[in-house]
Amino acid sequence: MVTIIKHILIFILLTTSLLAQSNKNIEQKNDELKGIKSKILKLENDLKSKAADEVKSVKLLDKINHQTHLLDKIIKKLDSDERGIQKRIKKLKSEIIKIKNNVDELKEDYSNFVKWLYINGEKSKWNYLFKSESVNQAVIRYKYFNYITKKNELNIESFVREKEKLEKLSQSLMGENREKQKLETEKLTEVTRLNNRKKEKTNLISKLHKDKRNIEKEIDEKRKYEIEIKERIAKLIEEARVSKRKLRETRFKNNSTESIVPKINYAKFEKFSDLKGKMAWPVSSGKVVRKFGEIKNKKLKTITLNYGIDIKSNPNEKVYAVAEGVVSVIDWIVGFGSIIIVTHNGNFRTVYGHIDNIKVNEDEIVKAGTELGTINQSLEGNIVHFEIWDERNYKNPQKWLVKK
Repeated sequence: MVTIIKHILIFILLTTSLLAQSNKNIEQKNDELKGIKSKILKLENDLKSKAADEVKSVKLLDKINHQTHLLDKIIKKLDSDERGIQKRIKKLKSEIIKIKNNVDELKEDYSNFVKWLYINGEKSKWNYLFKSESVNQAVIRYKYFNYITKKNELNIESFVREKEKLEKLSQSLMGENREKQKLETEKLTEVTRLNNRKKEKTNLISKLHKDKRNIEKEIDEKRKYEIEIKERIAKLIEEARVSKRKLRETRFKNNSTESIVPKINYAKFEKFSDLKGKMAWPVSSGKVVRKFGEIKNKKLKTITLNYGIDIKSNPNEKVYAVAEGVVSVIDWIVGFGSIIIVTHNGNFRTVYGHIDNIKVNEDEIVKAGTELGTINQSLEGNIVHFEIWDERNYKNPQKWLVKK
């Protein structure tokens, strides 16, 4: 019984600690959500105050695309928070039921003990003592009897207190349920806003298509911001370098001779370099409409560099990861919309642009063939932008993808 009490007390202390940590995590997530909502509100105001000459502009389309990306992001976060709350509710309910059963069982044992005393009275107690084979045994039995009686009284008092604590935990669960309902309502509101933005976007694309110059502007805009993808790749490389340095420093301070074990062991993933010429395409069907390398625009008289390729496919075509890796970045870039960067074995990285309905999260491990999302609609049509990077060197994806 003493052991059971200890387990109950330990559980309550741990639960209280976990709830405190959970509340801290919720506060951090709320701050992050506030930041995203602030950006959405700014874009909302920009869209409401758009000038007449912007109604049919490519810039307006970019703003709608950006807000769509943020709305999708906030919905994913709300959905993740909701699943987290549901998981905590399930775990706490299970533990509470388990402890309540223990409490009820011990209360029943004590109740049976009290009934026995009531029915048999003091006479049974003395008979129990007189039947002892020796004085020493009688003394031991007397002490044991008193110990059990006192212990049972203490136990029942203790369990009454524990029951009160369990009731408080139940109140906490009710709070979690209220928070879950709040998240569900908020998510429904954001989903409605997202769907309205997508409809507005489809209508705007239809209007912009009437002037072919808009398509050229969108392509030119895309080329301007291509460098941003390169900068994100450079940032990831630098972050990985700093992380390795910190691990080495920690090992040195601790005088450890153990090998460095990174947070994610990319060496265990499939060897990316072996996929050259055999790599599956990021979409099931499609053709390359803009090749890798320098691109000349005779009308605009410009020469731009395409770090990857652009593949035209069908509406709502699913986009897949081409190899095993970790989702390092989910972001939005002008001209490319929502982008996903996946880090692979050997410091290789793949980039996927113009992604809608994103299905993965940052830091998530994906396999070759994992669905990342669907192709987003642009003025050019349904195009996914795809790049391959070896450290800071961009590679021609067509030399890596299997021949069609």
